[in-house]
Amino acid sequence: MPPKRSRQEQARVRKTSHITPILVASNPLPMWIYDVESLRFLEVNEHATHLYGYTQEEFLSLTVNDLFPESDLSKAEHGPYTKLIDIEQKTVSTTKDGTLIPVKLHVSELRYRGKQARYVVVEDVTEMHSVQELVRLAHHDDLTGLPNRILLKQRMAESFNAAKKNGRRAGLICLDLDRFKQINDWYGHAIGDECLKEVGSTLVRRMRGMDTVARTGGEEFTLVLAEVESVEAAEVVAKALLQIFSSPLEVEGHSISLSASIGMSVFPDHGTDDSVLWRSADAAMYRAKRAGGNRHAMAASITTVMSENIGIENHMRENLSSGGFHLQYQTQYFMSGQIRGMEALIRLPHGSLGFVSPDRFIPLAEENGLIHNIGKWVIQEACRQLMIWNRDREVPVCIAVNVSPLQLMRDDFADEVREAILEFGIDPTWLEMEITERAILNFDEIAKRMISLANLGIRFAIDDFGTGYSSLQHLQRLPVSTLKIDRSFIQRLSESSRSYSIVKAIIAMGHSLQMQIVSEGVEVEDQMRVLRKLHCDSVQGFLLSRPVDPEAISL
Repeated sequence: MPPKRSRQEQARVRKTSHITPILVASNPLPMWIYDVESLRFLEVNEHATHLYGYTQEEFLSLTVNDLFPESDLSKAEHGPYTKLIDIEQKTVSTTKDGTLIPVKLHVSELRYRGKQARYVVVEDVTEMHSVQELVRLAHHDDLTGLPNRILLKQRMAESFNAAKKNGRRAGLICLDLDRFKQINDWYGHAIGDECLKEVGSTLVRRMRGMDTVARTGGEEFTLVLAEVESVEAAEVVAKALLQIFSSPLEVEGHSISLSASIGMSVFPDHGTDDSVLWRSADAAMYRAKRAGGNRHAMAASITTVMSENIGIENHMRENLSSGGFHLQYQTQYFMSGQIRGMEALIRLPHGSLGFVSPDRFIPLAEENGLIHNIGKWVIQEACRQLMIWNRDREVPVCIAVNVSPLQLMRDDFADEVREAILEFGIDPTWLEMEITERAILNFDEIAKRMISLANLGIRFAIDDFGTGYSSLQHLQRLPVSTLKIDRSFIQRLSESSRSYSIVKAIIAMGHSLQMQIVSEGVEVEDQMRVLRKLHCDSVQGFLLSRPVDPEAISL
C-alpha cells in the first residue's frame, strides 16, 4: 500500500490535475506525461518529438527508461511512490539516433486519465553546457594543461589580496627558457612541445600546492608564490628553479640541455597592483636574459619603478603637445583576400627606449588621466586618415580604433566623436571601436554610451575575445557586430588542440548572434587553413600584414 499523502501534496496534485492534451500540445518546450507505474508515455507534444527524433506513435510506445537508459532515472528518482512535487532535475537523455542531450527536467505530479502520472517539461541546456566547457577550456593551456594567463590573473589577485589581508608577502616569478627556438629548429616542434610539457610538470612538482604554475607564452611560465617570507626567500626559490635545468631532459631518446632566465617581484615590496608586479617581474626576467641567461634578477625597487613611470608620463605629456604620437595601421582581410579594414595602433617613440610599448604607457595614461587626451587624438587622427583614404574610393576602407573603458565612461565622449566625424566629413559607419571584455564590467553605463554611438552608425568589436567571460550574458544586449578572437588561441591552433575547440565554439556562437569574427595573430598558413575550415570571416596578423605607417599602405 502506498503511504498516505500530506494535505500539501494532495493540493499540489489537484492543482495540476486539470492539464489537458491541448495544454500539452501548446507548451513551447518539449514535454510529456507518463504513467508512474508502467513508465509509459500517455501524452507527448510536437516539440518533444522534434528534440528526440521519434514520431508521435513511436514516442507513445516507449517508456521513460528508453530516454534515460544509463541513469535509469525514472526508477531511481521518479518511482511511483517517491514524493516528487515540482522537482527540478539535471540529467542526460538519449535521442533516437543515440545523441546525448544534457537537459533540465521540471517534474510535477498529477492524476491523468485516472492514473497516477508525472508531468515533465524538458529544457535543453546543451548551449549552457557548451559555454561552461568553453570557459573551462579557455582557462587552461592546450599543450601543458596548466593554467593560462586568464586563470593566472585570478590566482594572482587571490594571492595578493590574501597577503594584504593577513599582512604577509606573496611572490611572482616569470621564467623564460633561453634560446628555445634552437630546440624547435634542431629537433622539431613535436620534441619542443614535449620539452615544454616536461618543464611544466617539473615546475608543478617543485612548487607547493598553494602556489600556481601557469604557461603564459610560447616558452614562458609564470609562477605565483601564495606566501613568501621575504624578498630573499623568493630569491632562494628562484635559485632552486634554476637547478631544475642543471641536468639534461630526456625526451623521446634525446638528451636536451635547457636553461632559463628568471625575474621576480614581491608583494608589497615591489608594488601592490597586480599588473605593476607582473610588469616588474617580466622586466627583471628580460634583464636576466640580456645578461646572458641562466640566471635570475629581482624587480626594481618601488622608488626606481616610480621614477621610470614619472619619466614616461612626462614623455607622454611632451609628445601630446608636440605631436610626437603617431599611428600605424595593420590590415584586416576577409578570407577571400579582400581588405576588410585597418586597425589603428598607437606608437610612442622614445629617444633611448626606441618605442615605448602600449602595454607600458596605456595603463599609466589611465592612472594619471592622460588617456582621455590620447584617446581623443587617436580618434581625430583616424578620422583624418579615413577622409584621405576614402576621398576617391568606390568601396570605402574602415578603421578600427581601440577605446579605453575610461573613455567610454565619460559623458562627453560621444559628443567628441561626433565632432571629429563632422570635422573630417566621414561616414560614421567607416569607424569601428574595439573594446575589451573588462569594459563590460560596468555594463549599464557602458551600454548607454555604446548605444548612443551606435545610433550614429559606429560599429563595435569586442577585442581579445575569449580571455574573460564576464560579457557572455551581455552580448545580445550590446550593439556589438564583431568578435576578435585573442591571438593566444590562434598561436597553437590545430585540429587536435584545445584552442581548436575554443575557436570553433567562439565562431559558432558569434555567427549565431549575427556577428562577424576576426582572428588576430595569424602568422602561419596552417592557421589560415584551419580558420577557413571553421568559417572564420576575417583575419589579421603578420602572415598577411605587419603594422606600417599609412604612407606604406597601397589601397
